[in-house]
Amino acid sequence: MSAPRSTVPALARYVTDDLREVREWLSRVYGSRLLMGSISDGPARLAVSTADAGSFQTTDLSIPGSFSCRNQNIDTVRAGVVVSGRVTIDDGDAVSHYGPGDALMATFPRDSLVSRAEDLRIRTVTLPLGLLADVAGTRANGSAEPPRLLSRSALGPAACRMVADAIALTDGLLTGPAAEHPLVVGNAARLLAAAVLAAFPTTLTLQDEIPADRTDGTPAVLRLAVGYIDAHFAEPDLSLAGIAAAACATPRAVQYAFRRHHGTTPMGYVRRLRLAAAHADLLAADPAGGATVGAIAARWGFYHPGRFSAYYRSVYGRPPRATLTT
Repeated sequence: MSAPRSTVPALARYVTDDLREVREWLSRVYGSRLLMGSISDGPARLAVSTADAGSFQTTDLSIPGSFSCRNQNIDTVRAGVVVSGRVTIDDGDAVSHYGPGDALMATFPRDSLVSRAEDLRIRTVTLPLGLLADVAGTRANGSAEPPRLLSRSALGPAACRMVADAIALTDGLLTGPAAEHPLVVGNAARLLAAAVLAAFPTTLTLQDEIPADRTDGTPAVLRLAVGYIDAHFAEPDLSLAGIAAAACATPRAVQYAFRRHHGTTPMGYVRRLRLAAAHADLLAADPAGGATVGAIAARWGFYHPGRFSAYYRSVYGRPPRATLTT
């Protein structure tokens, strides 16, 4: 059983004090419709580190002094956490102010806003709207109504910390050896999307539950979902929305079917299969040849060694290292 092929994220570091280069870089990275306003004079205009994983991008951006810009019709979701300095966003409906530790929705599709910052350092994540819809389980609903952002501010201090922790964890993964494994990168993308969905109110997560969903949890739905998962569990982009589409049901119906007949969630079932694959690799691996528990776990999307070990022990009754060295 082979793991999926890897695509290593592209890392970049850029520093310049040329104001023209600052404008060009911000317009290129943050969207062609971004119109730069004023940038105050001074040294070290721009310092930025990026990790581009294709389906998402994280950025650590510092611009000392003051600057302003206008975002028009951006088509991606960009959430961020202020590390230092201040940000003011005027989107026509409200003027919002953010300081250190605050999480904010910097842009959302079809936004039109003006941003002003002072001595800013901000860490951001850029995600496609489709990924958020997949994680929310709403892509398969077929609704013609485009998702809307209901608040640019996160839902309190705990939500701010959650976004900050998710970005920090992802940055650590993308800059380490785990980034070579597409399951890790795919799971990191979904982790970021889930954190953004949980931290900011949008119409993706505030939809009324459809009563008919509960009646759809039939064995037929379950068989289709299980068959699809069995064939695709090694793919890093496997999502609840894709499973539901394959089962010809709504995401909630698939969740209900798994809870009723398997006592778990669809993604919990995926995790079981990936654990079994990791177990098979541990049995077949030769530690003398350089095989490690961490590398095998990461290959199948388990990038936290302690949690993988605890989960493995709960299922197989022994630590993964014991399996590898047997």
